[in-house]
Amino acid sequence: MSEFLPINLPSKCLTYDVNPEDITIRPYQAKDEIFLAEINPINLESKYLQVLQNVIQGIDAKKLTLGDRFYIMIWECMNSYTEVIKVKMVCSHCLRDVQVEVDLTKLNLIELPDDFQQPYSVKLPVAGKEIKLRLFTVADELEIERYESNPNHEDGHLFRFAKSIVSDMDVMDRMNQLSKLKAKDLAKIRWFHQKFVHGPDMRTTVQCPVCKKEEDLEVPFRLDYLYPDGEALGDAFGEGI
Repeated sequence: MSEFLPINLPSKCLTYDVNPEDITIRPYQAKDEIFLAEINPINLESKYLQVLQNVIQGIDAKKLTLGDRFYIMIWECMNSYTEVIKVKMVCSHCLRDVQVEVDLTKLNLIELPDDFQQPYSVKLPVAGKEIKLRLFTVADELEIERYESNPNHEDGHLFRFAKSIVSDMDVMDRMNQLSKLKAKDLAKIRWFHQKFVHGPDMRTTVQCPVCKKEEDLEVPFRLDYLYPDGEALGDAFGEGI
């Protein structure tokens, strides 16, 4: 019996030239922790790509949208380690420092709309012209990381959005084009990426364990969702040991 399971990605595979039914995933194995244990904020892109290439079948991991990758990160946390994570917060009602439990299985999923297509045409409000955009991919993040790691590159902000422009022009020419735009035009490009954010909705409602009042919480992303260690490891597996 195959260890790989079907997975429904929040992009609905609308940005890929693949059959959604062909994409499968497996939970982490001990050999995956060779890479997971080495992940830090500096090497996240490259190290987690190595993990993705092991656990995903049916699609080139570099082509995954960032929303799909984040969904996979949370799926792996639930299926490889724990469905419930603990988050520290200050209750806005009783002002106590508390720790609340978040059930990852109950998070809502944000999907791309059924009619989404890319390249996606956007009309710039000041320049008055249309440009074609696409969503960021894992491959883009790797290139952006390499570009921004060069101390001589102080224009990483423009490089990032130039990568999302669909054009025959070289990326440096696209950057030059962006640099001449009004801020309102660049804001329209940035809005495209915010409008089509997809993946797990990390906003949820929790109950304060002290005053029992409910409030909204934006669950922060932490590296221990990828590789629980220390307190997070104890939270998940400490019972009975």
